[in-house]
Amino acid sequence: MKTISLRLICSLFVAAISIMLLSASDCLAQKRLALLIGNSAYTKIGALKNPVNDVVAMNRSLKKAGFDVIVVKNADRNTMGRAIDDFGNRLKSYDVGLFYFSGHGLQVNGINYLCPLGMSVQGQSDVQYEAIDAGKVLAKMEDAGNSMNIVILDACRNNPFKRSFRSMRNGLAQMDAPTGSFIAFATAPGQTALDGRGNNSPYVTHMLNNMNSKGLTIEQFFKKVRQGVLKDTSRKQVPWESSSLVGDFYFSGKGSSGSSSSQASSQSTTTQQQQTPPPAPKPKPKPKKNKDEQVMDMLLN
Repeated sequence: MKTISLRLICSLFVAAISIMLLSASDCLAQKRLALLIGNSAYTKIGALKNPVNDVVAMNRSLKKAGFDVIVVKNADRNTMGRAIDDFGNRLKSYDVGLFYFSGHGLQVNGINYLCPLGMSVQGQSDVQYEAIDAGKVLAKMEDAGNSMNIVILDACRNNPFKRSFRSMRNGLAQMDAPTGSFIAFATAPGQTALDGRGNNSPYVTHMLNNMNSKGLTIEQFFKKVRQGVLKDTSRKQVPWESSSLVGDFYFSGKGSSGSSSSQASSQSTTTQQQQTPPPAPKPKPKPKKNKDEQVMDMLLN
């Protein structure tokens, strides 16, 4: 009876420890939230083919990567503003935030703006009142106080007001990433990105191709994206990033890294070296005989 009782107590103890470990694991799991906005159906500044398609595809891919996703399609300024505000509030309960925008974007006096549907401007000064300042997104994410934020802007396809406002520059301006954040642009500052001939932009196509690859840090991930876009666009489009991350981030987890195999190879080599017997020591040379000893040897022999 005592043996049975001890076994029962041990089983209960092991079960309790297992539950505690599972709970701790759940607590340590990284909570991720993404807001995706795709604007295609522009009427006054030129419709785009792929932004909504890009958002739909990114939604599927990010969900597989463990993100809770908010999707907004063809939004006017008020809708975009409310979505960003709601995203910022919800992000306070998450560890990682990701914002993705696909559509028209432009810069005015070094400030980047995301273009909503229904945007109508008569002069350059109207842009700040008709579009969404990309800095607002960064500010909302920073205010959330979470550990890591990612902003992806596929919003440099062309400048819809270039002919009207000659002082405006192509593409988006450089943005500095606040501490703990990562900003990715579809193309380099001041350059334009391609909308793509297929169902997605070249930028999104290569993000989708690499999203499920395990063992890629976010820096390695976007390096692969850049390589793919450069190849597909004959080096006309060069994706660009700004980072101030202080830790590693993996979209699909660390996986089985190459370092493990190299470590195993190193251990195998070390083991082989340990198993190889050391070379036999060379025999010590005999000491030279003096003249008297040499004479005695001659007489004896």
